[in-house]
Amino acid sequence: MKNNNIDTALILAAGFGKRMLPLTSNTPKSLIKIKNKPLLQYCIDSLEKSGIKNILINVHYESEQITSYIKQLNRNVLISDETKKLLDTGGGIKKAFSLIKAKNILVMNSDVLWNNHSVKSIQFLLAKFNSNKMDSLLLTTKIENTSGYSGIGDFMKDKDDQLQRFSKNTSNKALVYCGIQIVNRRQFDNYRDTVFSTNKIWDKNIKQNKLYTVVTKMKFNHVGTMESVIKLNKLKK
Repeated sequence: MKNNNIDTALILAAGFGKRMLPLTSNTPKSLIKIKNKPLLQYCIDSLEKSGIKNILINVHYESEQITSYIKQLNRNVLISDETKKLLDTGGGIKKAFSLIKAKNILVMNSDVLWNNHSVKSIQFLLAKFNSNKMDSLLLTTKIENTSGYSGIGDFMKDKDDQLQRFSKNTSNKALVYCGIQIVNRRQFDNYRDTVFSTNKIWDKNIKQNKLYTVVTKMKFNHVGTMESVIKLNKLKK
């Protein structure tokens, strides 16, 4: 049985954005603008268009700027405050679950340029998630579809859309994580640490054959450096 009633999302917006200096000297990464619109706003717009009703945002660096921006939007957004202690991606998700009752949530990175094309991918991810067999469902794309990504690949998949870590020693094609996933709460509730990376959750998923993917053909624009911001601002709409 699929669980298609996911109506809650967490936007990860607590990072420092050190590789984007000097743009992030006094501005949180999620409020950096592309075409005069903050990355955070692209996230919120895409989620709302995808049918997500409840949004959480975790904050740490320059948190007051993000909370102030959210207030002026006059929308129902819950802040997960990590101002005193940064919890890393996994710890951030775990804390977010402690603030809500949802069994499964969609988690979105804010350092990606989400646009109108992203909505279809998000909706497809929501429709594909099966809480009975999946602990995490990741949106991935082929490495040639990426911009602003400098790695060799994150994952490779089998015929059943299960993921393994990418290895250069295989003939499998490399897939890149696009910065959006659906996760169930039980794996975070059962995880003892409070500060940890989502990679630890994924490695556990892989061992249990519970890490799945939806592969999108959309262009993945990672916004992680000042150069990527300049490049995206030069592109035509």
